[in-house]
Amino acid sequence: MKRLSQSILTVFLAILMGILPTARVFAAGANSPDYISEVKIFMGDYSAAEAEGYTLLKDGNNPVDLNQDAGGGLGSKGEKAVYLGYKTTKNRSEAITDLALMNMKGGYDVAEYEALFDEYVKSQINPLADKFVAMIKEYRENYDDYHENGRRARYVFNTLNKFIDDDTGKGIGDLFLNETRYEMGEYDYNHAFTPEQRKNIGDLVAILAQCNGKATLTIANLLVRACDTSTDDTWVERFADITYDDLIDQTGLTPTDAEKELAKHFDDDAQSVLDQWNALYTSFGDYEDAADKIENCNLEVLRHELEEKQNAVKDYKQVEGHEDEYAEFLEAYSAFMTEYIDIMTAVQTVYVYEYLESVDYDDGTLLDFFNRPADEVETEELYPMIASLTPGQKAGLEFVSLKELLSMTITTNAAYENAEYAFLDTISIYDGVDRGIYEKGGVALTTDARRNSALQDTEEKSMFSPWTITLMSVTGVATTAFAVSAVAWAKNAKALNATNMKLEALPDYAQGAKEIQLSDGFWEFSGHQEQRVTKEALDLKFGSKAEDLVASTKLCKGLTIGLGIAAVILAGVTTYLTWQEMKAYYKVDFSPIPHYMVDEKDIIGYNSKGEKVMLKNQSAYYKAVECNRTEADEMYGVLGTCSDMNGDVGRQWLALYAVKNEVMDPILASSLKVVVDNTQIPAGYETGIHMFGTDAAFNLNSSLYDWNNDAESVYVYFQTDDTAAGTTGSIFTAGALALSGGAGVAVGAVITALFMKKKKNNAALAEN
Repeated sequence: MKRLSQSILTVFLAILMGILPTARVFAAGANSPDYISEVKIFMGDYSAAEAEGYTLLKDGNNPVDLNQDAGGGLGSKGEKAVYLGYKTTKNRSEAITDLALMNMKGGYDVAEYEALFDEYVKSQINPLADKFVAMIKEYRENYDDYHENGRRARYVFNTLNKFIDDDTGKGIGDLFLNETRYEMGEYDYNHAFTPEQRKNIGDLVAILAQCNGKATLTIANLLVRACDTSTDDTWVERFADITYDDLIDQTGLTPTDAEKELAKHFDDDAQSVLDQWNALYTSFGDYEDAADKIENCNLEVLRHELEEKQNAVKDYKQVEGHEDEYAEFLEAYSAFMTEYIDIMTAVQTVYVYEYLESVDYDDGTLLDFFNRPADEVETEELYPMIASLTPGQKAGLEFVSLKELLSMTITTNAAYENAEYAFLDTISIYDGVDRGIYEKGGVALTTDARRNSALQDTEEKSMFSPWTITLMSVTGVATTAFAVSAVAWAKNAKALNATNMKLEALPDYAQGAKEIQLSDGFWEFSGHQEQRVTKEALDLKFGSKAEDLVASTKLCKGLTIGLGIAAVILAGVTTYLTWQEMKAYYKVDFSPIPHYMVDEKDIIGYNSKGEKVMLKNQSAYYKAVECNRTEADEMYGVLGTCSDMNGDVGRQWLALYAVKNEVMDPILASSLKVVVDNTQIPAGYETGIHMFGTDAAFNLNSSLYDWNNDAESVYVYFQTDDTAAGTTGSIFTAGALALSGGAGVAVGAVITALFMKKKKNNAALAEN
């Protein structure tokens, strides 16, 4: 007997498909290892670490200084100890997966990232906003229709309002009933709006750029459901009534020109459909198994079981000592949801299959048209289908599968009236998103090329300028000359003193004589009695030797005093300049530390055309680790609370960054290991705190960034947990879990009703 159903497919099914696969949470049992969940750097003083809940990294029994003996000499800021504190978690989804370093001149660029992001907004977000606008306009129009289409739009409105925009505080359903800034022409992402403006008008571009990725898809999925303002037929019915030849005739052009015109309008959308074709075709191959699965399943019981488990998720409290019990529950819940989704997928397959089988098309049915492999489908065959879609539905092709698009059509507007919303929790559209990565000036881009170039451009700064070095030489020469002159002065003074002593030994009349005359071999002194006097004594008094000695002594005295004064002045000037330049040498003009660092290769991909595009990958962004720097500290105005592993006293800042990357393994807290004054890698370790671009652990006391070339090396190593988690995880929080679960309950209610109606119809057919 043919399993024919021309009734309704579930209202919430597409949402279920979009959200529930992620509604599995990480089990965190008592036996799970401890992971690093948070890191903080304590500079100088770690007394507050324990009170703040941090465990300090130790070398033996004592906290280890990661910046030991790394300071400079006279004129430097001296030494400042640096300690690493960390917190732990047993939840893999909360765990840090990597710790990396970037130095002040390490090869990154904030402006380059902003240029890349601006291009991302222009080339990807704005076109995406155009698609959303097309859907939003039809949603608004249908919302104002208080007949058939209004039921569907109000279902979408109520469900969209479970997603909250933090900037306005409004639900997305409410927000999209009014024009967004993008529609008003105010679409510049960097445009500044007042808080009051932000409260009243939605910023569609900011929403799409920053929104949780899964929330974006769910919102789009809902909007597609609100599209198609026709009250007379559905797109499938329109499709069934039009052919390719009809489209040719409608152009009023020659066949050749008409083909070109149709291709211009429909080819891209047709290709989008063709890209999804085989997924639909493959699912139809599972029709018999899917039908049997539904026949053997009590959907009403399944719905009640889902409701019970969902309530348990919302009400269960993690009490200390019951972690294993809670983990077991979550694992069982996850297994149940997998089974539930499998059944819902089967329901969707059966109803879409049977609906298409019931619609005539060409010489067969729509099932004949869709149930064939993609390589048997010509693009032109899809033009009538694309022509049958509204602008909003065509925009929605990017967000829903072909099977979903068909299933939406099967759902009549009246079915939406029975949807329930009471047990759906609200959730922020930015849930799980660190919106700091979207703040202007906060993110720096790094690449291998930039880092290599920065390393090659590194040059050693001289402590003293050429002028100071020259002045030091002049001072040295002056000091030497002063010393030589002083020695000569002292020597001459000594000789002069000896001469004076000899003069004092002469007879009184010889000392006072002014005229002498040689007579008969004797010296005759005027006014005195003749007496023999030695030639040596007379030379001392009246010869040139005495005069030269006096003159030489005076000269040496003058030079010594002059050179001494000059040397003192030069020494003073040189000392002052030397001190100033030493202080300048150790003084570093720190640049701000970017709050986020991202490697270009982690956010760049390629689209179907092979074009380079920026990907939305929040988990690739490394966030700067905080430190205990306060407003009273000298560098707070520049560095804020971003950590510097050099303690603000190095050649450059050396900032530590942490990331929680969903595709990387978490760091085991017990594996943290510090090694001082030893470059040998510990057994069992492969990596540690490292520079961007390399996995090798880096010497935190590297002379590249510290002053002391003789400082002991300091390495911090860690290991990661590469074992599979107990369950897989999601970036959604409990709020989203409740939302998805609530949607599931509604699905169960609608499907159960449909299934029971179908069984009655089949029973009636059997009786006839």
